Amino acid sequence: MSHILVVADLLDGNPVAMLKASELAEQHGMPVKFVFFCHDNITHLDCDLEQMQADIISKVKERSEALLAEHVPADIDYSCEVVWEKRIHQWVNRYVKENQVSFVVKTGHRTETLMYTSTDWHLLRECEAPIYLSSEKQWRRSQHVLAAIDLETKNEEKLALNDKILAQAKDLAAASKSDLHVCYTVPFSRLLNDFGLQYKDEVEIKANKKLKPVIEALANEHNIPLEHFHLKAGEPEKVIPSTAAKVKAAVVVLGIVGRKGLSGSIIGNTAEQILTLLKTDLLAIKP
Repeated sequence: MSHILVVADLLDGNPVAMLKASELAEQHGMPVKFVFFCHDNITHLDCDLEQMQADIISKVKERSEALLAEHVPADIDYSCEVVWEKRIHQWVNRYVKENQVSFVVKTGHRTETLMYTSTDWHLLRECEAPIYLSSEKQWRRSQHVLAAIDLETKNEEKLALNDKILAQAKDLAAASKSDLHVCYTVPFSRLLNDFGLQYKDEVEIKANKKLKPVIEALANEHNIPLEHFHLKAGEPEKVIPSTAAKVKAAVVVLGIVGRKGLSGSIIGNTAEQILTLLKTDLLAIKP
């Protein structure tokens, strides 16, 4: 049965992911599985290590059940599991491959250093299920849904990804009774602009004229008001957060293609760069 998987916070008792998952569960009529991860280096202890691990898991189970009882509504269908695991993303990736998961919900942690690859980044790059990173601090009065898509692509895979993004965004907007907005970042050369060979307003006017048939077709197909389409020239990692703030978005839905290896750790993909500036939830969809 399809369900929501939650990477739950424990040590600081942070209820952000629990509350968001409960909200999604109520809106979509899905059960939830809360997983609390724990791990520590106990190999140096002079004791029965298996028993010590079992004792720690028991204590974590006791605390996690108390947190869930405090923060999860009684009418939510949920289960709870405590897992002894250091590499959280690997466990989540295995679980997603073996089970039907609609969302993986996690509190978004956005203070990592350049060279450190956090669980968030691993999940964004590798997990097959949509990743819902819930923000600890949102813009005030945020309520709507913003879908970021590529309006100019002719690539079949990217067109299919656009459809997935819009479908998920529509479901979220309908479930939360909020408005759906769509944004597209028009490619723009800062170098040409510096030399006076290209200007943002001209680029945006040309893009709106060129993409008018595409926008009208999507508006009719998905019942989205034309004024809810936003085209802005610039860099996606700046345009998307600024558009989200403008339309008072509570969640941004976008597609990502994860990178692997050293280049991915240093450069990151667009979603990772956007995440550092967003003060909203993020739902990341894979092709």
